[in-house]
Amino acid sequence: FHVIGTMTMSNNTRAAGAAPSSQSIAFDFGGGTGDSAANNNAPPVFRFDSNNNNSNDDSADMSNNNAAPSRPSTNHNSPTETTPNEPPRKCASCGKTENDEGIKLKNCTACHLVRYCGVECQREHRPKHKKACKKRAAELRCNKPNAVIVGGGGGQLSNNNELDSDRLARMVESGDISTDRILFACPQDVDIAPGADFQSAIDEAKLIADRRMVLQQAHLRFSTLSRVSYNSGLDFERYYRDLYEDIQKYHDVWFDKLFNVDNPNPTHAEFTTGILGTLCTILRQRGDLEECAEIMKTYMAVLTRYQQQTEGCGVAAQVDCCEGLTFRANLIRCNLGVQLGDKEMAMTAFHDVVKYEKKEKAAGRYTDDSCPDLDGMLECFFGHRDYDRIDDDDIFNALTFMDKECNKDGPQLKPRECGYYNCDKKEQMSGDFNLCSKCHKQPYCGKECQVRDWKIHKLLCCGKNKTDIEDDTLLMIMELMLKNYGATADARSEIKISSRQKDAASAALLKKLMKLFTGEFSHFNSQQAVGDAGTNPAFSQALADFFAQQPGYDKVWGVLRVGYRESLERDREAVSRSNTLTLNESVIRGACEEMAKRSTLTIGNVMCDGDSSRNLSKHHLLIDALVEETKEFLREHKEYDSYAGLQKVGYNPDYMLIISKVICEVYEVEMDEEGNFTT
Repeated sequence: FHVIGTMTMSNNTRAAGAAPSSQSIAFDFGGGTGDSAANNNAPPVFRFDSNNNNSNDDSADMSNNNAAPSRPSTNHNSPTETTPNEPPRKCASCGKTENDEGIKLKNCTACHLVRYCGVECQREHRPKHKKACKKRAAELRCNKPNAVIVGGGGGQLSNNNELDSDRLARMVESGDISTDRILFACPQDVDIAPGADFQSAIDEAKLIADRRMVLQQAHLRFSTLSRVSYNSGLDFERYYRDLYEDIQKYHDVWFDKLFNVDNPNPTHAEFTTGILGTLCTILRQRGDLEECAEIMKTYMAVLTRYQQQTEGCGVAAQVDCCEGLTFRANLIRCNLGVQLGDKEMAMTAFHDVVKYEKKEKAAGRYTDDSCPDLDGMLECFFGHRDYDRIDDDDIFNALTFMDKECNKDGPQLKPRECGYYNCDKKEQMSGDFNLCSKCHKQPYCGKECQVRDWKIHKLLCCGKNKTDIEDDTLLMIMELMLKNYGATADARSEIKISSRQKDAASAALLKKLMKLFTGEFSHFNSQQAVGDAGTNPAFSQALADFFAQQPGYDKVWGVLRVGYRESLERDREAVSRSNTLTLNESVIRGACEEMAKRSTLTIGNVMCDGDSSRNLSKHHLLIDALVEETKEFLREHKEYDSYAGLQKVGYNPDYMLIISKVICEVYEVEMDEEGNFTT
């Protein structure tokens, strides 16, 4: 498509008393040739005139010369009232008309060709109507819009009134429009001063329009496509980064033209602030802290311009929006300062965040369920919210503790990995990988990996997993079994297992696992108990029998499967007689870390003197003590030495008494008769 922009130039050198004249000049924003519309085979040309109401007759004729011919409306959802000359409409099955007994006929929703008075008539007539219905439905699908144009007139950056963000998001999700068929209208009004160079004015208008186009591309993803159910605002990092790099490259154009303090339209700065804030959140949650700090400089500069544009504007909605974006920026700065160890940045932003939260809560506009509540979260450490009585060092220590607990398993935002088990590629930027078009969950680095993985993924796609185990857990077990049993086969045979044989075995293994968990081994069919299946001799024997029948694995496992269960049972019996635990220490430590976290927060709520450092310095001592006591208890009570048993041990009163004593000793507190901690 060659998108033709329209620029209106006012002649400032007119005779006294003469009416102002304007002329509509068209030029190609897309780099196409000026006479492309003259070619009969040229693509359709879209024109956008930001000053249609004031155009003279010459400009109107010029605009219509290359206009695409109009097409009749194909709206099949038009009202169904009959005209005086039209015969009464009849039910296609029973022949009843709308005039009979107040009957109201309804269209066939697939083809809109026939009408029925009820569901029974529609079902009865279906065999006769089916062929014509499918044909017409296919024609209607072909008539879906092949392009949608968004953008406001007069240079404003907004969706037009007829196509709001919600409707456009629904069109994308339903497949009615592809994202690459969304076009943008960025008209630009330019006043030509007397004696000014005409070409320079055109170049400047095109430069500004190109900047708007970059912002439109990012804002479409940020405000509209992020509303699609399988997307989020974090899935479009590449477009956000393109906007940031464009601002760096054309800094003067952005800040002098689009973010100008005197600009009465602050939407450019508003949208850019939100997008750059999301980009900083992506980088911070992924652990790219230095790059986040660098982008934060531009982010805060744009926010400052937005604050200057809205200052004294008198529009309450614009002021509230500016305050909300400022609050989000301070929240990002607070978290970034904690992660970088910059106490000054973190605490300055913290006090601004808490001030805003308290103001919104007092006005009744702040809900803890939908908004961050840093004010409320820190209360658990100090027992009150009067932070003026607490030293900044203690607050910073508490924020650091919460950050480490949130990121103890690595960055919050991890790059997606290709869904094909035999591919190790990861996303370079958030949202780079495409998702399965059916379930919108499984990511792939490319078409080749998706084709290879389809035999496996089709067993889980769109909720086909009938077990009570999560899809990711099933796939992890499948990959682990393929790796372990394959390594044994490769070690004992000169012929290695090929990739084709592994792919064939993977799909069959996933089917086998689902059958085992829903059948003979249903007692492992839960997210908590599935980890114990790997230590069960009977389950391992079933898998050995399976691999004995798979090409590439059969030669080795055809021999090893004989007596495999008995061998495992003997090993398990030897472990039970010894002091060795079945559970890995990392699993026990993970459970104790969660227990210590809850205890630290509970104890902090009791200590109202503001000395949070006393709690946090002993937190890791508590974890180590809990691990040792838990391991000792599991050795004495073997019935809890399993994944499922570890979930139940917390209900054992003897165990909980031991844990309570450990907590009291480490934190130097006491427990009353009701089980509450006291200082």
